[in-house]
Amino acid sequence: MIPYEDFTDSKGILLWLFYGIGYLIDHYSYVGIFWMMCGIVFITLCIAYRTSRLFLDRNASVLAALMTLIPLMYWNFYFETKSEHFCWPAVAWGIYVLMKALKGNDLKSVDYASIGASIVYCLFIKWSVAVMMLCFVVSLGWIAWQRKEICRYFIGSLCGLIGTFLPFVVYFSICGNLRDMWQEYFVNTLTTVSKPMDETVVDIIEGGKNLFTTKNFLYLVYTLPVLSLWKRERWFTSSLPALCGLFFIALCVRAGDGVHYITIAGPFAIMTIVVVLRWLISLRISLRYLSLLFVVSASYVIWGHIHYSNNFCTKNTAEFNRYMALSWAMSQVSEHPSVIILGMEPGLCMGTALPGTKYWTLQKGRTEQMWQDELAAIRDGSADFIVLWCADVNEYDRMLTDCGYHFLSDYYAGSVYTRHDLKIPEIKEVTVCDIISKRTYADLYGK
Repeated sequence: MIPYEDFTDSKGILLWLFYGIGYLIDHYSYVGIFWMMCGIVFITLCIAYRTSRLFLDRNASVLAALMTLIPLMYWNFYFETKSEHFCWPAVAWGIYVLMKALKGNDLKSVDYASIGASIVYCLFIKWSVAVMMLCFVVSLGWIAWQRKEICRYFIGSLCGLIGTFLPFVVYFSICGNLRDMWQEYFVNTLTTVSKPMDETVVDIIEGGKNLFTTKNFLYLVYTLPVLSLWKRERWFTSSLPALCGLFFIALCVRAGDGVHYITIAGPFAIMTIVVVLRWLISLRISLRYLSLLFVVSASYVIWGHIHYSNNFCTKNTAEFNRYMALSWAMSQVSEHPSVIILGMEPGLCMGTALPGTKYWTLQKGRTEQMWQDELAAIRDGSADFIVLWCADVNEYDRMLTDCGYHFLSDYYAGSVYTRHDLKIPEIKEVTVCDIISKRTYADLYGK
């Protein structure tokens, strides 16, 4: 299927690529995304180590990088993988290049180009994060102007931007969906999140309050201690890291209905960790004791995930049992049955199902065109299956019945309707070993 032409939602092409790689690792669970996220976090920690080395010795830098795991993985904010988390390496790299410049190190053209490339990387995952990344562009531009290397800065940044953006333009041009990409990913997505000015002001005010009345306050703690590196003679330049962190937070707080949005600012925590470690080391506190502090903190975070999360180490495999049975039933229709998700997205794409229409899943906001497209596909009966989020069953059940669909089965995220005469097989137990070993529904129920 052609992205943005045959199917679409408010996701960037790189995010779909990551999900596609995860699908190749395992079609029937999130094990693939888990391993990809391990790689993303590892890269982020490696960059955090490089940032720490600007201020600390090797052993302390390793500890600082590991300590970055605590704010990144804290359960109140990290409860599932989000698009923001795939952007962590780019944000961490922006922090590293900025701190490298503030330390007085020479910046090469490749450093400037890497910032441009990082923006394009974020742009095709979640474009709002690319907007946040512009604070690094402005900050490094200011430093380059002070160093009288503004031409090298512009040339390097543009080369990074154009060099990484051009392959995407070529790809979309070859596929013939360049205009569709622009309309769906940028124009329509902006439309779905836009609000009237009065509502926007209220959101910003409420988001500001949340910074001081909820655990979002931790992100100010992660960001502001870097001001201890402030120098009077370079009062503006030395405040740039903190200003960049606040810029990220400011663009997140208006999205008060999603606590995960602010996690994009997580990599800024490395600077607070560096500042605190420098102070503790100056008090002659041994790294052994500080390492013990890290172990205790990490244990606390792991305990929190076990205690509060239903997803830790796939401990709720019972929810997976009906999912696999439903996947088997859907596979009896065709190799790639078509599906439409109606109502709030329940995070489902069973087995090898494909989108049944262009706007196959409703976004948090939606345009009238998106809604009418789904309704038309449902009335035509073009989708093999309709999935309803549990909260929307009462609202849409009658409409689906009138369109020739009938209820097939419930599962943990909602209800499934179909036009086909199918039966759910006897539910079989799915174990952790089944998931890890990628045992499919065909292995459980036969072909």
